[in-house]
Amino acid sequence: MNIVLNNLEKYCYKLFYEDFEITKFEDWVYSNKELEDIMNKDDYIDLISLDFKSRHIKSEIEKVVEKYIDYGKFEKKLILTLLYRALKSKNDLPDILMKFYYMYCHGYIFFEDLGLGYGLTCEVPPSKYTADTWYELNEEEKDEIIDTFYPKITVDIKRAIDWIENDKIVLLGTQNELEHWEFLDNRNVEEKKSNIWVEVSKDKKWWQFWNK
Repeated sequence: MNIVLNNLEKYCYKLFYEDFEITKFEDWVYSNKELEDIMNKDDYIDLISLDFKSRHIKSEIEKVVEKYIDYGKFEKKLILTLLYRALKSKNDLPDILMKFYYMYCHGYIFFEDLGLGYGLTCEVPPSKYTADTWYELNEEEKDEIIDTFYPKITVDIKRAIDWIENDKIVLLGTQNELEHWEFLDNRNVEEKKSNIWVEVSKDKKWWQFWNK
């Protein structure tokens, strides 16, 4: 994962996506002279003049710096980080898959398999279980569900990584009028086909399957 961020983008990414302490961000702003080269004079003065103790400081910072940030790179870094974590950590997998489900619902339809398929199965456990949510399941039930995903999910995660790293999916970091996240889809017809859904009737109903 090689995403080049300038120093302003690096620290803003930490602040917006990684819960970087605002006091550390403030110290960096005051001590970093490079900002005067990255930002125009008025924006720089606006940034150093902010009240960093404000409850709304993150949104105030974003208003000042947004013209200097490529949010598409932020989205790419965020999603690739989640995908690699999902590939390496079985413990983190359910929460990440549920994140992908919500991303699917908010415009990232390339998460049809990882989000709508695997993620929704975690979000709403199959009817054979009495629990309504993932967090109400016991550990044995959770393991049982996750085990049904393997080994196929590994292929699906790697496929999504390939799409994003090789710009078959280009994340724009923008939202449309419906507040759905936008992206460019450069995948071919075969790449767009689902790996875990199959059409079973003429009325276009789709059924999920794991062990096909």
